[in-house]
Amino acid sequence: MVICKQPGIGVAVPPHQDSTFLYTDPPSAVGWWYALEDATIQNGCLSFAKGSHKREPVKKRFVRKDSGTGFIENEGSRFPEGLETQDANGTNGMNGSGPRSHAQLKDGTGAQEAEEEYTIGEVKAGTLVLIHGNLLHKSERNTSGKSRFIYTFHVIEGDNKYDERNWLQPPSEGFSRLYI
Repeated sequence: MVICKQPGIGVAVPPHQDSTFLYTDPPSAVGWWYALEDATIQNGCLSFAKGSHKREPVKKRFVRKDSGTGFIENEGSRFPEGLETQDANGTNGMNGSGPRSHAQLKDGTGAQEAEEEYTIGEVKAGTLVLIHGNLLHKSERNTSGKSRFIYTFHVIEGDNKYDERNWLQPPSEGFSRLYI
């Protein structure tokens, strides 16, 4: 998809994990985020919670419901297979312990109320950013007079189970494959 963050009105996107929206068991989503224009602090570039892919489990899932779409608790795998998860204290991060965002997420995408430090990810047009499915990332609103357009798509491991409850479902012929 192409995401158009318009000058002065492009909204903020709260902290989230892509595996919340494109869940496989075990989680395997990787976002490919390609800057079509320079992405700066002023026009709403991405920022990332360093190391959160190792300590922040996929706790919620965005799914189809009888009444549309919404969030549910994740009862499946919470980390990609084999991912070592150690928080800053050297304890197992599988329980979701460790630093997180101050802001309570209104959409239930995984992070809880606590402190998380985000690193700004300004990039030039033409830059490809790969985003691990468990990595917490966000963007602020566009306060500049310049747009911030990007192209993004996601890939998942072909052997991992893509859940039939996910909000996005493949066409009858399946998702496009990068290789055969």
